[in-house]
Amino acid sequence: LYLNNNKKAITLLEEMIEYPGLNPWVQAQGKLQLGDYYLIEGEVWEATLLYSQVDKAFKDDQLGHEARYRNARLSYFNRDFQWAQSQFDVLKASTSKLIANDALDLSVFIMDNLGLDSTETAMALYADADLLVFQNQFDEAFAKLDTLVRDFPGHDLEDDVFYLKARIYEKKRDYLQTAEMLQRIVDDFSDGIRADNALYKLGQLYENQLNDPEKAQTYYETLFIDFSNSTFAVEARKRYRVLRGDAVQ
Repeated sequence: LYLNNNKKAITLLEEMIEYPGLNPWVQAQGKLQLGDYYLIEGEVWEATLLYSQVDKAFKDDQLGHEARYRNARLSYFNRDFQWAQSQFDVLKASTSKLIANDALDLSVFIMDNLGLDSTETAMALYADADLLVFQNQFDEAFAKLDTLVRDFPGHDLEDDVFYLKARIYEKKRDYLQTAEMLQRIVDDFSDGIRADNALYKLGQLYENQLNDPEKAQTYYETLFIDFSNSTFAVEARKRYRVLRGDAVQ
C-alpha cells in the first residue's frame, strides 16, 4: 500500500484469503481490504462481491456492518444515491460508533443535497471526486471539484467542496492547507452540516499536527458550546478539559 503498488497488495491478499485453515474472521478482514484495493483499481464488481460475501457470513457481527457500510459507500460512488442513503439509514443503528457516525454523516449529506438540482449533476460530480480521493487520484479530484464550483456557482455543495479539499490536503500531509480549507467552512458556512465536522477536525489538527494546543482548545470549546447536539460535542469537551489540564476520568 505505502509503496503504491496496489497490484502486489492485491496478489498478496488473494493468496492470503485462499490459505488453508485460515481463521474466518481474519479471512473476512482480508476480503474487506481486498475489496478496497479492487475499488482503488476501478474493479467495482469485484469489490462489491467481496463486501457482500463478508456481509452474508457475518450478518450480525461488526464485520458484517463494516461490509454493509462499504457496499453502501460503493453505491454512493456509483451515483445510486437513494439506495445508498437507505443503507446508511439502517447502519446509523450499528453497534460500532465509528460505522454509525460515518453512516450518519453520509446519510445526512445525501439527504441535504439530493434533488437540489433536478439532474443531480452537481451531486454526481462530487461523488466522482470523492471516489477519486479514495483512489488517491488527487489532481483528478481537484479538477472535478473545480468543475463543480465553476458550473454550479453558489450551490449548497460549496462547503462540502472545501471539506473534501481539506481531506485531500490532509492525505498529502499539507496540514496548513488543510486548516485553511476547514477555516473557510467555519467562517463562511457556520450554519451548514459540515461546520461541526470542520471545528472538530481543526481541533484535532492543532492538537496533533500543528502543535498549538491553545488554538485547539478554542475550536473544541466553540464546538461543544455552539453545536451541543453534534455527535462530536462530548469528545470535544473531553479534549478541551485534557488540554486545559483537568483530571479527566
